[in-house]
Amino acid sequence: MEKSKGLEFADGELDQILIDDFEVDSVLFSKIADAIPDMLCVTDIQQMRKIYSNAHVHHLFKMSKQEINDMGLRFFEKTIHPADQYNYFKEIDNLRAVKNEHISEFKYRIIDHEGRIRWLATKRKVLKRDEHGLPLQIIGISQDITQQIELTEERQRLIDEQAKLKVLQQQQLFEAIINAQEDERRNIAENLHNEIGQLLFAAQLKLSSSETESRTLLNAAIKKVREISFELTPVLLNDMGLEVALKDMLEKKLDAHQISFNFSFNVKAPRINNNIEVIIYRILQELINNTVKHATANHVNVLVLQKGDELYISQTDNGTGLDKSILNDSKKGFGIKSIINRLHILNGVFEVFSSPESGTKVLMNIPLNSAK
Repeated sequence: MEKSKGLEFADGELDQILIDDFEVDSVLFSKIADAIPDMLCVTDIQQMRKIYSNAHVHHLFKMSKQEINDMGLRFFEKTIHPADQYNYFKEIDNLRAVKNEHISEFKYRIIDHEGRIRWLATKRKVLKRDEHGLPLQIIGISQDITQQIELTEERQRLIDEQAKLKVLQQQQLFEAIINAQEDERRNIAENLHNEIGQLLFAAQLKLSSSETESRTLLNAAIKKVREISFELTPVLLNDMGLEVALKDMLEKKLDAHQISFNFSFNVKAPRINNNIEVIIYRILQELINNTVKHATANHVNVLVLQKGDELYISQTDNGTGLDKSILNDSKKGFGIKSIINRLHILNGVFEVFSSPESGTKVLMNIPLNSAK
């Protein structure tokens, strides 16, 4: 077949696909194109109009080849989803600078004749160039992948629902664990106060005034029972909130051991979720107990700060440091591991920075939506 003057075909196998050159070739090509299960188009990218489209395109938009051709640029503006038009035309611009063998692959949305949104996966390449090598026409074949996209979205929806269900179950488990622990602590505290405390007080009443040493020991025992009972059930946490309860705990724990401290509390909400308050209190209580028992520190800094939807908590001391190898030792570090487990339930993060004789810094963050 004779080639048109001043034109060079991009690919030898497409030499016969000049739609308007010969009627026989045009008819043959149209029959082949209409028989394939996909949409096939030839686009004049100089005038931005469809110069050929097969039956599947006409069916999708309920428009004839002539109607599509006559619309020119308006066809693209009408049928391509507004959110994808910029990238669609950008892809065509990219084809102006590529070699003949380059195949562009692109996914985008169109709006069919019923107003439904469909996804197309298109492969395009340059079909014809002018005498200077500039692209004139591109040929593209498109598959309707709407069903695949919808199946993928449905699969993702199910995955998201499963993830939400897992989070909900985790939150319910967290609440059950916290409630069980607090109930147990409350029962122990009540038994200490009501039974052991009362027995010690009764024993004290039986002592004569001359038994000073025994009376002193009993007073100390009664005081210790009250302290343990208070640690097990911090009344201030329920009545006054986390800030007041933490400050009171720090004063009682650290002042008794001549350890100075700085306490900073900056949380926007007057009260946060009760379960989160309890777990933060228990975590800091455990950390302070560790500092008092093992760190040989004389100063502690505690910070509770809200940033957006997360709480950032840190505790720093100037003690002898923490041997982080205990975190991997199944027989040691139960307190720290308990903290990590609590934070894990809340989807929180726990980090320890420590070195010998350089103190210990513990950083934590907890999502405020981690407990309902």
